[in-house]
Amino acid sequence: MSNATTPLGDGSASATPSTFISTGRRPSRASMATSPSPLLPPVYAVPIPGTPGPGNVISESLPLWGAGGLTGMNIPSLPSASSSSRPSNAPSHFHEVSEGTVLRMHQFMERYCPNVLEAVIKNPAGISSHSRRLSILIRLFTVYPRIERLDMSDFIMWDTQPLRLASEQLRMLRSLDVTNRVELSDMDLLPVVENCPRLSELRIRATNASDTTINAIIRNLSETLVILNVGGCPVSSAAMAELVTTCKNLRVLQMWSCLRLDDSFLLALSPRILTKLQVLDMMDVQKFSVEAVQKTFGQQQWPHIKYLRIRAKCDREDFVGVPERAVLKLNSPTILD
Repeated sequence: MSNATTPLGDGSASATPSTFISTGRRPSRASMATSPSPLLPPVYAVPIPGTPGPGNVISESLPLWGAGGLTGMNIPSLPSASSSSRPSNAPSHFHEVSEGTVLRMHQFMERYCPNVLEAVIKNPAGISSHSRRLSILIRLFTVYPRIERLDMSDFIMWDTQPLRLASEQLRMLRSLDVTNRVELSDMDLLPVVENCPRLSELRIRATNASDTTINAIIRNLSETLVILNVGGCPVSSAAMAELVTTCKNLRVLQMWSCLRLDDSFLLALSPRILTKLQVLDMMDVQKFSVEAVQKTFGQQQWPHIKYLRIRAKCDREDFVGVPERAVLKLNSPTILD
């Protein structure tokens, strides 16, 4: 099988020839000297766990280098190779990735990517051992403790350890996305909420977060939280009512299919408290009365609202407090509407 490689650089004609770390050889002094700029290292193909071929070489473009080095990374994998999505009797098309390959990847990243602030971690096909998957996270979080944005929405978490590791190592974390990780519960989310005081963006849609997580957000993130997505979570109207009266800096609040919400939540919304709110999404919540809608959005002025989606038996005249320029979605049939 031949390996497709992607140079780490701008792809211009002046780029130096590719030197492959996956061969196990160190780059020669001559190849180091031919680098066109002191800001750009020689061109490499990075061995990535989870991709096919003897060298496990990355097969998609990497971010461009700048004066400060890389500031973000995306560790790809092939979802079709995930043990959770492959039938038990189906033959595996991926060899187990060696520890040496994983170590070379981390050595390369530590040497040439010292300023990573954003990480997207996907489920590593080719690494079936739970302990090895955790060891990758430990190395990653140890090398990059300054990560500010973490996306683990495609990383299957078999227990509470992955997010506990993140909460212990990533004290600079500002954004966490674990959307659609249905295996997560309050016990997984609480360490991050309680130990990452800078957290301002939290996307936990379609997890099993309950009022316990909401109450922890109220206690720990009331001053910093700006974006919250709890769509599909079994949160109560009472807990969300307390959140919108406490987290005054919210700009985006998404609650798709939070079926326990009712008029008590809607009547707790106040533009005098939520002075920065721009996006409010309550698609598929079906317990709002016309009277509560009129009192919330007809008798109060929301000058900063840019997008409002709600299910209610109302007309545009019931939303006179919402600016004409705002996008108003009534009774949208799909999330794409």
